Amino acid sequence: MPQTVVYIDDKKVDYRKAAVSVFDYTLHCGIGLFESILAVDDRLILLDEHLDRMEMGIKRLGLDNLRYNRKRIKSTLRRAARNHPDKVKKTKVLLTQGYSQMWPGSKPKPKSIVIVTGHRLQFKKQKLMLSPMRITTANPLQGVKTLNYMTEWMSQRQAVESGYDQGIIINQRGHISETGSANIFMVKNGQMFTPPVSSGALPGIMRSEILRLAKLHGIPCHEKSLTPKKLSSADEIFTTSSFKLVWPVVELKLNGRTHKFPPGPTARFLFDELKAEFTG
Repeated sequence: MPQTVVYIDDKKVDYRKAAVSVFDYTLHCGIGLFESILAVDDRLILLDEHLDRMEMGIKRLGLDNLRYNRKRIKSTLRRAARNHPDKVKKTKVLLTQGYSQMWPGSKPKPKSIVIVTGHRLQFKKQKLMLSPMRITTANPLQGVKTLNYMTEWMSQRQAVESGYDQGIIINQRGHISETGSANIFMVKNGQMFTPPVSSGALPGIMRSEILRLAKLHGIPCHEKSLTPKKLSSADEIFTTSSFKLVWPVVELKLNGRTHKFPPGPTARFLFDELKAEFTG
């Protein structure tokens, strides 16, 4: 297994022995938060933006008991990244809920967990399909990066089982929200479009970077509700996430029909810009 670095409550542990209590409420109900952060050497890319989002989730869901201290978490993340030998790596921080009186037994305290693994930045083509999974924008968990990830996981599993990489999830109004692990963009006639956060899309950190780059380089970009039919008419489609940066979509399956797309110049340009900025 490639090298994996794990810290639990700021202490480095052997990844083969890393564990939390069976009485941790996160194990029973998925209560907790996480962030996935790209690291280059010991530099955590857009770290403050990630931690701002985590703090927003803590406040929105009233999870003030989570073991979270911004200064401590930042220090542990940097030590963990520094202790992994690869230049580019995936870094993940998770916060568990700890004990609940609903379950007898030991009384574990909330845990903070940091996991670091190696990573390669690559411009990878992908195939998407319309997922049968649906979200509702009224769900208080929408827009929060919680450990309750069943909808997204089911969407991805169904896509992979069908020969695709990701599933596109739509909301109760039939508008596109996101994929199981990324935000989605389309390009039409030289203009970019992406679903607004109000569609149920996660306020992605890399999504915000794409909006920033579009403004910087004079690329018209609109946050606008998109239907699957609208997406099928795109000149170019790509997805964004902290680990992928930008991946082009070359095939899209909607309602039994397959649509093909080139790995377009907009996606290539944005990927190259971000990679140079983060690794240069």
